[in-house]
Amino acid sequence: MLYPISVPKSDSAEDLIGYVDGSGRVVVKPSYAAGSYFAEGLASVCREDGSSGFIDGDGRTKVPFSFCGLGLFNEGLCSIGQGSKVGYIDRSGSWQIEPRFAVASQFSEGLATVSPDGVSFGCVDRKGAFMVRPSYDQLGLFRSGLCAANREDKWGYIGRDGSVEIPLQFEGPRALGFSHGRAGVCIGGRWGFIDIAGDWVVMPQYEEVWRFAEGVASVRCDGKWGLVDPDGRLRLAPKFDELDEFDGGMAAASFDGKAGFISMEGQWIIEPRFDKCYRFIGDVAVVQSSDTYSLLARSGAVVWTSESYAMPQTPPFRG
Repeated sequence: MLYPISVPKSDSAEDLIGYVDGSGRVVVKPSYAAGSYFAEGLASVCREDGSSGFIDGDGRTKVPFSFCGLGLFNEGLCSIGQGSKVGYIDRSGSWQIEPRFAVASQFSEGLATVSPDGVSFGCVDRKGAFMVRPSYDQLGLFRSGLCAANREDKWGYIGRDGSVEIPLQFEGPRALGFSHGRAGVCIGGRWGFIDIAGDWVVMPQYEEVWRFAEGVASVRCDGKWGLVDPDGRLRLAPKFDELDEFDGGMAAASFDGKAGFISMEGQWIIEPRFDKCYRFIGDVAVVQSSDTYSLLARSGAVVWTSESYAMPQTPPFRG
């Protein structure tokens, strides 16, 4: 797998994007104006003229530079722009859903959230047919057959046909997707977890939560982060200033101004010697120290370090 890196351009505030492998060896020379992470074997890259295409793990162009913006493949399709609209292409670059949306998310469980006008959101299938008409203010991704839906500042969950399965009653800026049969939701300014029937499994008591990953979820109480299991039992007492989701038995965490990676028992696997750590993608994570950023192996070894003031290539949001 390859990972994006950035190198400052001479006499410019902009960077050039290239790619390295897990050992830090440069495979694709920094030459692009922008670039995504790899997904399903392809990465989207943008030339300095604004056109974007897709390259493979050897840096070869696999999808011609005839699009705009960046995208990530998921379930064999990628949302990408052409002109002022967004549609979906397959791995050959052929349109599977013509560009007719203002906003288009990735596919998940065979459906994707889209908006024709950037205001009202619905869901389409792989042929572009609306399965959920555009009638919501916000929609998440389908997880376990349910999708978080917002209308008039209230969150609930809908099914694949648009039926309301869990009433729109929750508050806050978001409702989390289901994972391990649980979804984090907020009511009365406090977060807890519900099951797929909409019943409380972990009563609302936390200031913030992340979704479940590898059997645990990060929760914040009195400004500190700890871990709970799917039944709400405390696995790790809140003591960290930041605590991300687990991946491969490790999670980025910070304590007393420094960041590293911990185990589920709260022990440091990679000592906190960085200013900021991001989650692992495959076998590499981005970490920041002062005015540089580095790529870190799971062993804790730094495999590549940027020049000063290069723009960190942080991992994509995990919906």
